[in-house]
Amino acid sequence: MPDVAVLMAVYNGMPYLPDAVESILGQTLEDWEFVIVNDGSTDDSSGYLDQLDDPRIRVIHAPNAGLGAALNRGHQECQSEFVARMDSDDVADPERLERQLAFLRQRPEVGLVGTQIERLGNTRGAGRSLLPCEHPAIVEHLMSGLPAVYHPTIMCRSELLARIGGYWTLRFGEEWDMFLRMAEAARLANLDQVLLSYRFDTGSMTGANMRSMRCHIEHAIDGARRRQSGHPTIGYEEFEHSRRSRPIWRRAGDTLDIYARCQYRIAVVDLLGSRQLRGYLRLGWAALCSPKLTWQRVARVLKDRRARRQTAEPRLPNTR
Repeated sequence: MPDVAVLMAVYNGMPYLPDAVESILGQTLEDWEFVIVNDGSTDDSSGYLDQLDDPRIRVIHAPNAGLGAALNRGHQECQSEFVARMDSDDVADPERLERQLAFLRQRPEVGLVGTQIERLGNTRGAGRSLLPCEHPAIVEHLMSGLPAVYHPTIMCRSELLARIGGYWTLRFGEEWDMFLRMAEAARLANLDQVLLSYRFDTGSMTGANMRSMRCHIEHAIDGARRRQSGHPTIGYEEFEHSRRSRPIWRRAGDTLDIYARCQYRIAVVDLLGSRQLRGYLRLGWAALCSPKLTWQRVARVLKDRRARRQTAEPRLPNTR
């Protein structure tokens, strides 16, 4: 049985899909299986996947059902002790699987470990993430709706993922909910090493999609709070209805924050592409639209950088 199952869901992954697959084929760890679920792609992804010639790769063609459902389907086919996620437009560092597997074998109390990322655009890569590495800080970020783990970087224990019920099949937020439920069953960690190039693009990131994504994240957080207090969780429709009944000034503030988040995301794509001036202007506009979000980002970066100056060498998180 292979050490690690790499799990990828693909929906219209071209033209970046070959680079993602090749980055797994080039891993220093060679004992793996690669389970790829083609989630109803309508581009050339199906043809590319069908021509892959490696006995460690298994391709499952399925009707489009969304990321959570595709990952649950693929996880059923994984036969390894550990499962590593991979997205169809990212690029894994050659040592990624080897380093994460070694860490999980050394830390039996950790159920899931992610890594830092480098941001990848159409023409350049820039900057590394500064995600927290310790379990308490990761959970604090998640419960505050702040980035804490990048989904395509994770490796987790397969049995534990099955025990918590896998992913929900709502349209957004499947990873946030899974991280929080995983944190209730085991420790979470991030390696303080860049082991994935994470592609930034606007894709289908409209204001409506961003609003829906944030609402799903808040629903996941609400579910975690209810479980912690011993109260039953509520469905998404009930949660969404409760948000719509809030005072109009609260809803207006949320709308402005959503708009600022969209502008920030587009600005990052511009900065990683060939429109840097426009990117800086859009970044400034996003900051003006939501000074609160801007200050949160700046404060978080400064705090993480201060923490990293305390040690000159890359460190493994203390999960005890």
